[in-house]
Amino acid sequence: MSRARALAGKAAYWLSPPLVCLALHWYDFRAWFRTDDFAWLGLIRGVYTWQTLCRALFLPLAEGTIRPWSERAFFMAGYSLFGLDALPYRIVIFATQFASLILVAWIGRRLTGSAAAGWLATLFWMANSSTSIPLGWASAYNQVQCGLFLLAALALLVRYFETGRRGYWIAQWVVFVLGFGSLEVMIVYPAVAAAYALACAPRYFRRTLAMAPVSVAYFLIHRAVAPLVSTGDYAMHFSPASLLLTLVRYWTWSVGPVFLRPSYRTPRWLLEALVALLSVALVAFAADRWRAGRRAAAFCLVWFALVIAPVLPLRDHVMEYYPYLPVIGLCWLGAWAVASAWRRGQAFQLAACAGAAAYLLMVVPQMRTASRWSYGVTVRARNLEEGLAGAHQLHPRQQLVLDGVDSELFWHAIRDHASYLLGIQHLHVTPESAAQIEVHENIGDMGEFLVSGGVLADALADGRALVYDVRGPRLRNITTLYASQPHSRELPLRIDPSDPLISNLLSPNWYPIEVDHRWMPARASLTMTGPPKGGMALYLSGSVTSQQLGEGPLTLGVAVEGVAVGTARIAANDFEFLFKLPDSLVGKPEVVVDLGVNRTFRAPGDYRDLGVSFGLIAIR
Repeated sequence: MSRARALAGKAAYWLSPPLVCLALHWYDFRAWFRTDDFAWLGLIRGVYTWQTLCRALFLPLAEGTIRPWSERAFFMAGYSLFGLDALPYRIVIFATQFASLILVAWIGRRLTGSAAAGWLATLFWMANSSTSIPLGWASAYNQVQCGLFLLAALALLVRYFETGRRGYWIAQWVVFVLGFGSLEVMIVYPAVAAAYALACAPRYFRRTLAMAPVSVAYFLIHRAVAPLVSTGDYAMHFSPASLLLTLVRYWTWSVGPVFLRPSYRTPRWLLEALVALLSVALVAFAADRWRAGRRAAAFCLVWFALVIAPVLPLRDHVMEYYPYLPVIGLCWLGAWAVASAWRRGQAFQLAACAGAAAYLLMVVPQMRTASRWSYGVTVRARNLEEGLAGAHQLHPRQQLVLDGVDSELFWHAIRDHASYLLGIQHLHVTPESAAQIEVHENIGDMGEFLVSGGVLADALADGRALVYDVRGPRLRNITTLYASQPHSRELPLRIDPSDPLISNLLSPNWYPIEVDHRWMPARASLTMTGPPKGGMALYLSGSVTSQQLGEGPLTLGVAVEGVAVGTARIAANDFEFLFKLPDSLVGKPEVVVDLGVNRTFRAPGDYRDLGVSFGLIAIR
């Protein structure tokens, strides 16, 4: 009987953390897709050969990141096997998290000497408000997967220190190297290993230093193929004041709720006071353990500092999920403090319970709120995509225009081209919706989704477009109602020649659309609105073939309203040009742009005389 009870106790100890995680993050487990997810899901569409597969896996993307396992392979394999069924992705995400929780408990027992502390650390971690995004947003799976790599490598190192078996040392190296394909944070692992050795196994310290050159080599190679950006939100700032300020911010978001948002109408000052008190208590406990010769407490603080270090220079890209991995160290330390207090008398027990309760009351409500919000956004995205799929199936030849789009729906369900996954190359929002969408230039341009009133009116009149209302859970066809109401008749400042809606604005001699571009012959024209203010320019982007350039550079001439605005020399396959526009065009409701190229060519088996392929023409 006692043996059965012992086995049941062990099972409860190891199985309860995943169950608690699932209970706390039930909304995250049920979430669908949003924002960047759609871009990653669509990556497989460009894979046809081994070469394109390698490019999809390892080509730097998204601010120069290279994460073949946690982003590329995860989404490409998932979409190939399961399409847009989110449940298999969620199972993988949570299975990875469950494995990490078991490792957190196991390592916590080794660090603290307390099974209760190891278990409590998993509870404190899962309750933290930084965990909602990694568990509820598929694109943040890189955080979850990297956590497993970090913890697994450290667990193998601990076993090597305990047993001296070389197999654990080799396995740790394998996990360490593979971790670079998950997230750049893995670069700090040699420092984590060295810190653990100093704290718990000093005689192995020198051996852990052998891993440092690998991280240095990874950094140099990564920087060579994907140089650091120097402008924008991802620019790195290394001033001591900036680094310290960002560190303090992430610390407060780890001990308390992210953004220090109050819950239960808690006064801001009380929240800040509680965070300060808990911070002092954690540091004081670590100092007390240090004096007692338990240097593992210092390792918990070092874990936080090392794992948060790679994102500290991102002063302008402070994200609420960045403490997700660093906070593990504070969870170990806090759990150790509570377990130790339980053995030191009633006063310490009351203080420990008060501290743990204060922490949980600060972080759990916000974590749950964030989970519910994320779930709600993904439900809206799913409803939209299901509605679009049905509308496209009913009307495959007509362009879909959405009315009633708000900022949340646009930026989370439309901007990253979820419609591509449904075979919808172009999706638009009505001018009325566009006026209500908040502009976020740091996230992306919404111009490609806008349709001017004049273009939409013509498309509705000749049956090339349909308008759907997205305000409810189901899309409603309101084409007749929308067309019967008065709307602006202005022409666009931006023309994508591959967009069927603007076909009436192109001269008849343009060639048919080819997915995302359109060829013109030697001469062609288009109509658009004039610049709204002085000092603006005409932007042209497009491409030519290597066969065309084999005879030398091409010359492109541009005129607006019969007045030449310049010529440009095309000497590369892809080009971008800006031509300053005369102020005499300001305010004109309609201007004709004439384009001409000095020679054409014919592709093998093609009867057309091809001049230039255009992707975008806009007044900026």
